[in-house]
Amino acid sequence: STFLQNYTELANDPLNPLFNRATQGVYPPGSTFKMVTAIAGLQEGVITPTDEILDTGRYTYYKDYQPQCWYYRQYGRTHGKENVSEAIRDSCNIFFYDAGRRVGIATLGQYAHLLGLGAKTGIELAGEQAGVVAGPEYTASVGGTWYEGSVLSAAIGQENNRFTPLQLAHMTATLVGDGNRWQVHLLHQVEGVDPQPRVSLGQVNLSQENVAAIQE
Repeated sequence: STFLQNYTELANDPLNPLFNRATQGVYPPGSTFKMVTAIAGLQEGVITPTDEILDTGRYTYYKDYQPQCWYYRQYGRTHGKENVSEAIRDSCNIFFYDAGRRVGIATLGQYAHLLGLGAKTGIELAGEQAGVVAGPEYTASVGGTWYEGSVLSAAIGQENNRFTPLQLAHMTATLVGDGNRWQVHLLHQVEGVDPQPRVSLGQVNLSQENVAAIQE
């Protein structure tokens, strides 16, 4: 109620309360991106819902780049053999390093875009940001160097992946909603006005068995 009279104070507040972090803030998604790597691997037949990958603590596929699982780094232990559902539950880096490497960065990017990442949702708020899906082209555009092993960090939501919290919510809703993508709206209904119609953005064709593994 005092927004206008306090505007200058709000605008100068170092906590930036006028900045809508849900739609304007772009952040590294971290392990939330592992669901993208999981569904890409499952859909492309790189892994199945029952395939197990052994968490070795340190990923040794490359001689000069051997990132670790967080569990090994923090506790000196491993998750052992895990299938994709267990690897999501435990956020096992080794599982997703291996799945991501075998899927490849181009296919990872394809599934990220299919699930709405790296694009504005179209919510009715000004200033929404599109974010960035990591890959060689973007890295080159900012003067960086993409290495073969960069796909490992991209597969666990690092590298140059940057998304809004709203995009990640939309991605998750699409996955648990069996691949149905719906237009994001701020409100369903205002009193005295007809409800917003549901607007389909299309269907991401996902196997029910694969979606069930993610949901599990």
